[in-house]
Amino acid sequence: MKAGKYFANTFLCLSVLYLISQIIKIWVADVCMIPSGSMEKLIYAGDRLVVSKLGKNNIHRNDLIIFNHPDGGGNQLIKRCIGLPGEKILLRGGIVFVCDSVIDTPATVIIPDTEHVIDFPLGSLEWTLNNFGPVIVPVKGLSVILDSANTNLYRHFIRIENGEYSNNTFMTDDKYMFKTDGYFVLGDNRGNSIDSRYWGFVPKDLIVGKAVMIYFSRDRELKQIRWNRIGKYLL
Repeated sequence: MKAGKYFANTFLCLSVLYLISQIIKIWVADVCMIPSGSMEKLIYAGDRLVVSKLGKNNIHRNDLIIFNHPDGGGNQLIKRCIGLPGEKILLRGGIVFVCDSVIDTPATVIIPDTEHVIDFPLGSLEWTLNNFGPVIVPVKGLSVILDSANTNLYRHFIRIENGEYSNNTFMTDDKYMFKTDGYFVLGDNRGNSIDSRYWGFVPKDLIVGKAVMIYFSRDRELKQIRWNRIGKYLL
């Protein structure tokens, strides 16, 4: 009887601890690993991050956000939030203009010396890595005319809003009204980042949280732990 009661109590304690850990993971914080160098010189491939979920509904400019990829593949990405819902975003010579005003460029941002045309939303627009837009970030209630450029620019966003990832076709209309807010994101390593310049905007519902701290880091090529990066805060 005593042994049975002991195992029952142990099972109960472990179940409660597991439940608490899942609640924390879903609502409070989680962890993720960085697979690429799109955020260098701030965050490196092999860094493992603590992600706070408490602030995902309160995103500010320059926040480092973790989100599910808008292509629907399930991968998570980390980028810097540049444009907030409803703002006009323009890149000229790598400098970011928000609503026609220059914003400060963080010291960790690497602006590429070379240029190439980005085939998004249309190759004919000849937008490049450093010269992109202007574009309007989706905001709930905003209506846009779906011409040839806008149809491609907002394609992913509209499909996510309407649950149409399984449908390869996309019907255009005269106008479309956004149902949710969106964000424009860039990697700090601008020449090595697939971001909003390539696939558009991040819907609010895809945001997982904000990067808070590096809790572990390992150089995968040298197979060495980066002790000097462990415990570094990113806020």
